[in-house]
Amino acid sequence: MNIRNAARIISIALSAAAALAGSVTAIADDDENQGPGNEIAQLYELQAAFHEAAGGAGIDAATKAAHLQEMLDVWTADAILVAGSVVYVGRGEANTSTCAPGTLTICDFFQNHAGSFVLGRNWAALTSLARTHFDVHGKLADIYFECHYIDVATGIKMSDISFGLAGQPNTGQARKVHGKWLLSFAEVGSPGLSSGY
Repeated sequence: MNIRNAARIISIALSAAAALAGSVTAIADDDENQGPGNEIAQLYELQAAFHEAAGGAGIDAATKAAHLQEMLDVWTADAILVAGSVVYVGRGEANTSTCAPGTLTICDFFQNHAGSFVLGRNWAALTSLARTHFDVHGKLADIYFECHYIDVATGIKMSDISFGLAGQPNTGQARKVHGKWLLSFAEVGSPGLSSGY
């Protein structure tokens, strides 16, 4: 099995687990939109959408444009991303000046700086469920997950990043907006494959 197929299987498995958890919760609760199980399932769906958008994003210009829009769709309009010493504020919009280099928006980061979005790269975005953490507080959630990028052609690990910092609350957050969980704040970390939460 090649890395690309492995990435797709992991993404499908995450979606299936999230769907199953949502179905079980719907049976258990009078209102399927209530209950912590359903909220956690929706956060797993958000994480899967992030990885689906990040994986394979640099294959060609058309693919990059589609994946960029998918990535922007998982962030709130007022999102903040801290990558090293650089702070990106606001989602921005693809194909506008808010996505230009130096605008310091989420769109700027993924369009012009994120490794998996560099044209010519085909990186699979893998994650570890064992090192994923969600803690729901009403319409806010502390979240932590990792992305391990593998070059599809060579099978070589290219990058490890985390959304949030392991064991540090408030460094990765999601917010429910109009009934949908979206990423709202993240400090980017650099975990190794052997790190634990």
